[in-house]
Amino acid sequence: MAVQTTYSETIDGARAGAIADTQGHLNLISRTVETAAGIGFGLPVGQGSDDNGVVVSAAGVDYIGFTVRERSVNPDNPDEFSQYDDARIMTHGVIWVTVTDAGGVSAGDPVWVTEATGALSNADVGSDGGTNLAGCRWESSAANGALAKIRVNMDVPQVAGAS
Repeated sequence: MAVQTTYSETIDGARAGAIADTQGHLNLISRTVETAAGIGFGLPVGQGSDDNGVVVSAAGVDYIGFTVRERSVNPDNPDEFSQYDDARIMTHGVIWVTVTDAGGVSAGDPVWVTEATGALSNADVGSDGGTNLAGCRWESSAANGALAKIRVNMDVPQVAGAS
């Protein structure tokens, strides 16, 4: 039996999909992952074909929130929800995500998602199909590839391609 013998003296400050802030209104819902490849943490997701289903970003998807990191997922896929897992989805609150905008983002910027890839930025990406997630905003500034906070406010589904 293996026994852990080394421990980190500090924990990570943040990880993609981690709840960043619990002040004010926080709302989490549960949905079943329909995407065959699974869905990573801290990604925008939309309504699946089933009433309680959820899919990763794609053209025409109705965005409902962001996947929230879960420590009790399948140990073979520790950084994502596998197909048919029950995923936690944040519809209101503040969450850590990975910035995927070459120029980085600034606090107060609008949140845009690229439909084809799920990339998160602060402006429309043009030809790849971008959706402005109305009601969402960048809460912190960060460079491309770094973690930043998004204030999520998904009162109504956000339809891909509607900006």
